[in-house]
Amino acid sequence: MSNLNRADLRSRYRITGRLVLDTALHVGGGRETSTITDSPVVKNPAGEPFIPGSSLKGAFRAAVERLAPLLDLRTCQLAEGYADCLSTNRSLGEQYQVIAGQQGRQLPDDQETRQALAALQAATDRLAPGSPALAVLNWPDWVGQLIEEKHLLALLEVLLCDTCKTFGSVHLASAAFFHDLPVSGEWYDTFQIRDGVGIDRDSERAKDQIKFDFEVVPPQTAFTFGLTLENPAGHDLGLIALGLQEFVQSMVPIGGIRSRGLGRCHLDGLKVESVNLEDWQQRRDYLVEGKMAKEEGAAFIAHYIDTLVG
Repeated sequence: MSNLNRADLRSRYRITGRLVLDTALHVGGGRETSTITDSPVVKNPAGEPFIPGSSLKGAFRAAVERLAPLLDLRTCQLAEGYADCLSTNRSLGEQYQVIAGQQGRQLPDDQETRQALAALQAATDRLAPGSPALAVLNWPDWVGQLIEEKHLLALLEVLLCDTCKTFGSVHLASAAFFHDLPVSGEWYDTFQIRDGVGIDRDSERAKDQIKFDFEVVPPQTAFTFGLTLENPAGHDLGLIALGLQEFVQSMVPIGGIRSRGLGRCHLDGLKVESVNLEDWQQRRDYLVEGKMAKEEGAAFIAHYIDTLVG
């Protein structure tokens, strides 16, 4: 079974910890109106700040994508890998959709299908001539062949970059789910208001009568971090370990107005729990008792980064 199969739940990892602010944080509240400030932070219905999981995922993924090329991993968000991933190569993505749209049916013998097959075969032969996934594809002539999920997963295995396989794309669900981060412990309504001025980009001077203020969450506020992985392969765990290490080392700012030093933070107290649901005893213990194997975050990070580096 392909590691990219997201339909059947085979294993689950739960990673938790505390995200502590080293400097103030501003995550804008969008259309929220406020009589106190021009730019409030995002809040839950109780009026407490939180960090949306989508904001954290964006920063986390960007941090991993900067490091991936150092480990000879492909990432489509860098210019060098642009043409090598379905996510960013629009033409190749469209050809894949021609075939994916026929799942469960036999491929018709028409010009559009043959054009799509030729483009996909050329791409897979160029990117991974020795990949085991190509054995599933068995390219000589797909016209009239019944298209099954295994064929599409084999294409994705070759034609998606390494970071898209872990963090998802329009063609494949993510293996990593970042939860919203609520405040850890009690919140005492200690928002701060800071001032700012508009800058004229041509003169690089402050614009006249363009003063504004914005709301921030103060330094040392802690948020509860939560990340769930489902059916991760070894390279998924390695990339997640890379991102966690960057956050532990306080190397990834989050939120807005970062040029003024906002959003610096670090992760601490990381804990990792996992369960192999293909093992009957582990599956029983998890479903009945919620039991999962436990591991210290530092050991998890070291082990899976070693697998990438090695």
